Amino acid sequence: MDFDPTWRPNAGDRSEQSVAGEGRGPGLRIFGFPLRIDPWFFLTAWMIGGRQEPLWMVVWVLVVLVGVLAHELGHAFVGRRLGMEPWIRLFAFGGMTGWRRPRTLSSGQQILISVAGPAVGIAIGGSVLVAAQAGLFAGASPALAHVLEDVLWVNLGWGVLNLLPVLPLDGGHIAASVATIFLGAKGRLGARILSVVLTVAIGLWALTAGQWWILVLGAVLTVSNVQALRAEIAVARST
Repeated sequence: MDFDPTWRPNAGDRSEQSVAGEGRGPGLRIFGFPLRIDPWFFLTAWMIGGRQEPLWMVVWVLVVLVGVLAHELGHAFVGRRLGMEPWIRLFAFGGMTGWRRPRTLSSGQQILISVAGPAVGIAIGGSVLVAAQAGLFAGASPALAHVLEDVLWVNLGWGVLNLLPVLPLDGGHIAASVATIFLGAKGRLGARILSVVLTVAIGLWALTAGQWWILVLGAVLTVSNVQALRAEIAVARST
């Protein structure tokens, strides 16, 4: 899951920011971008990995770390290109790319930044898939095949899922930006309502299918979007 605040904070975005919280991990830098990794990132990555041998759990966590970081770097590099000053934070269930000095972006710029993250993951995972289909990994050891399977799922699988039109996923930001182009300020409100409907539907499906991690994620996203929707409605009524 990716939290990507590509516009100036407002009352409707506070719940998304509160989900991220304050950074508690060590402060690092990568390609000139400030980077903070919360301990919860490693714990949740470990838990999502399911029941595997300890060595493979370590490999899984490293693949998740590299995959999520690559995703956030996609946002950060495009943001820098647009004159922003990005920072990156990895936390439980995902990551965030934010800006030291936020400024107003056009809807097209917001879409470009939002697309950049999933595009990196899909490119990495897609390259692995194409190479595998071309037989480049024929005769690979079981260990390498295991790693490649993790890389494929984390990058291609999560990249596609992140394009769901649900805030605060990248697909939700893209949907909100597109809606804003046609509906103005009401577009983001409509995108928020769509996010609530979809997260409830995802949660109900996960409950019936016994997909407990998806159920937890759906519940978190539903609560986040309901809180943000209430705040945005209050702001709209006061203006």
